[in-house]
Amino acid sequence: MTLSFEEKKAIFDDYKELTAVPVSMNRINYHFNASAVDHKIAVRFLHPNGNAFIYAGYLPKEETDKGYISVLESDEGTIRFLLEKAISFLKKTEDGYEEGYSEKWVDRSGDVLLLIYDNPMWSVALTNGQIEGIFKTRDAAVGYLNDEGFSRTN
Repeated sequence: MTLSFEEKKAIFDDYKELTAVPVSMNRINYHFNASAVDHKIAVRFLHPNGNAFIYAGYLPKEETDKGYISVLESDEGTIRFLLEKAISFLKKTEDGYEEGYSEKWVDRSGDVLLLIYDNPMWSVALTNGQIEGIFKTRDAAVGYLNDEGFSRTN
């Protein structure tokens, strides 16, 4: 059974991180204002006929309609899955990492350092938060960690 406009609207409204924005022809877009990239529209054109398009920038363009997937015939579980994938993708910067992403690195003696993404920089820090170094690229930070005898644990 196809979900109605009201049922889909209720699903989208459950996501407090989305903002409903009315557009032409009684349609609604849902913006993800915390997007780490220029793109903010997570749901495009929720239409009174029940159709809507969910952002799918993580898929090859030829598998989407202008970067979106129609959810006209989708059930609630599918809609929520696609929407969560869209939001997760929009949280990532153009570098492919979410703000605050971190990795744990350990050396042979058990010392622990954290590699942390702080858009657009990378920092290497002790577990108490003290900064060991700031790097312009992940590769430079990883090179430093490797040079110091650390290996990634997660």
